[in-house]
Amino acid sequence: MSKKTSLSKKNILQQNKTTQKAEKKSINTWVWVALAIVLLTTLAIYFKAIKFDFLMTWDDSFYFTENNDIKDLHWTNIKLFFTEFYLGNYQPITVLMYAIEYKLVGNSSYLYHLNNIILHIINTFLVFVLIRKISSKNVMVALITASFFAIHPMHVESVVWVSERKDVLYSFFFLLSLIIYTNYYKSGKLKHLILTCIFFVLSCLTKSAAVILPLVLLLLDYYSNRKYSWKMFVEKVPFFAISLIFGIVALNSQKSAIPATPIISNHFLVVSFSLISYIFKAFIPVHLSAIYPYPIESGGTLPIMYYLSLLFIGLLILFVWYSCRWGKDVVFGFLFFIITIILVLQFVEVGFATMADRYTYIPYIGLFFIVGKFFEYLYNSVNRNYKKYTNYLLVAIIFGFITFSTISYGRVKLWKNDGALFSDVLNKYPDCVGALNNRGVYYINNVQIESSYNNVQVVSIGGNIEKGKLYINNAINDFNRIIALYGNYLFVYRYRGFARYLSNDYTGAINDFGQAITINPKDEVAYFNRGNSKIALKDYNGAIKDFDEAIAINSKDINFYFNRGNAKKEIKDYIGAIKDFDKTIELNPLHISAYNNRSLLKCILKDYKGAIADFDKMIELNPQDSATIKNRNVVQSLLENLKE
Repeated sequence: MSKKTSLSKKNILQQNKTTQKAEKKSINTWVWVALAIVLLTTLAIYFKAIKFDFLMTWDDSFYFTENNDIKDLHWTNIKLFFTEFYLGNYQPITVLMYAIEYKLVGNSSYLYHLNNIILHIINTFLVFVLIRKISSKNVMVALITASFFAIHPMHVESVVWVSERKDVLYSFFFLLSLIIYTNYYKSGKLKHLILTCIFFVLSCLTKSAAVILPLVLLLLDYYSNRKYSWKMFVEKVPFFAISLIFGIVALNSQKSAIPATPIISNHFLVVSFSLISYIFKAFIPVHLSAIYPYPIESGGTLPIMYYLSLLFIGLLILFVWYSCRWGKDVVFGFLFFIITIILVLQFVEVGFATMADRYTYIPYIGLFFIVGKFFEYLYNSVNRNYKKYTNYLLVAIIFGFITFSTISYGRVKLWKNDGALFSDVLNKYPDCVGALNNRGVYYINNVQIESSYNNVQVVSIGGNIEKGKLYINNAINDFNRIIALYGNYLFVYRYRGFARYLSNDYTGAINDFGQAITINPKDEVAYFNRGNSKIALKDYNGAIKDFDEAIAINSKDINFYFNRGNAKKEIKDYIGAIKDFDKTIELNPLHISAYNNRSLLKCILKDYKGAIADFDKMIELNPQDSATIKNRNVVQSLLENLKE
């Protein structure tokens, strides 16, 4: 071979390397641009949620406005986060994050929503990194997986609902743990295994669903072709020990959510139908709902689709088994989905819904991975008949991305308030008791009492009296529907009684509160509201008896004492009324109305010095209160005249 020929071959090889580098750089640039578009699209879908308020009838009020534990970042409260359950869940890191946010913005909801969105966008990037590490041959697999994870309509619930912070936060730690583990099985460095374990613990401290991570680690071992050895299993022992501990904690936290009696006799059919529904909605996200109620059995049987779901599962298992001849991709994706969703498939009944969109947040990564791998298979196929379909599939994926983004954008709007959300549920499930109850309570909570003149309540919505009346009527209709369908559901009589009270139907309200008390003799709220209804009918003695019962159950509620004091005032038991106002002020030294009412009674009893002392306190609390200043001057003059 001549020297000239040798140099020529060397030049060709050099040119090929240069071309490959240029192509790789071009591909990398294109991928980062595409990923940036995905992330910006995700932000555009969810950004309007920053303006949404809390869902006051669905957990948000218990986590935020009514949760005194998060309102002080004192060590005592931080200790509570790690030793108490919140709404049937052990989630100390999640609640700690709420406390930090409360410290910054109080009950203003924008920061809570913003942080959910930011975490979801970060998780999308982490999904891209994870899939890129375990499937490095074609970056499109990671891009497709991350893209559908980012914008899928089933993920809207996890991102927009502030109470589901635990979903996006536990996933953040969960994904970091998996990413670092991929570094470990490539490097073998102990520090990577320790970091994997640390992020696993953090994930478990955020949501108990993280306990399945050790199984996912074994699945990654399988997919990466790690050699099975004692070392591989021994290194998982700490992970399984941690899973066991947090699993026991989770079971204890969920005891109250397990129904005393089975909701459905053929419960396994519900499990199989839910599994098939999750897979179906991953590709065709229709009939989505915030609540999926249990089906109604007719003659001991369920709708036909519940029985057919068993056949579909059998066919699915056969397909996955058959796919082994093509490689591990389908098996890995399917098992990732099954492992991460199995704990929420309702093998043990928890709550009163068969499934939930939020349960798919991590599991869908497995299904989207299979889609990405299918694209890779066509792209790399040597068979031209297969390879020509690559462009068609890419068009279908882009169309799916646009379609799913549009659906998600529409679903985000439904989460703006309880009324819109549960009206959507009722459009799909008209007899869903949870949605009827929550929407009814929403109507009540959003009514303002404009005035109460001659025992007639005047209610409005933002000053609109007709809209206020409409809301109250809608609430009563929702509660009527619950009672007609299910009878004694939770606090339905208490809620309908209050709605009737606001509509000036005091007799109906008294009857409903009485029914609530019959169901639960310790319902202090029902006693209190029945007392208020009796005051409206001028049955002051009856009202006092109800307030007595409420105080016997709960002696710390200032409203019970204050309203009983008002009732005693009406029957001219001024001494008794003053004692109740004394107790009200003892419990809340800033209660101006109690000072005001007590001062007037002291004037009646000619305790002018005591009245002046109350006036002084009221002026101290509100220096601009001209009426109180005038009354104080009048009583002061009267007292001086008496001295003369």
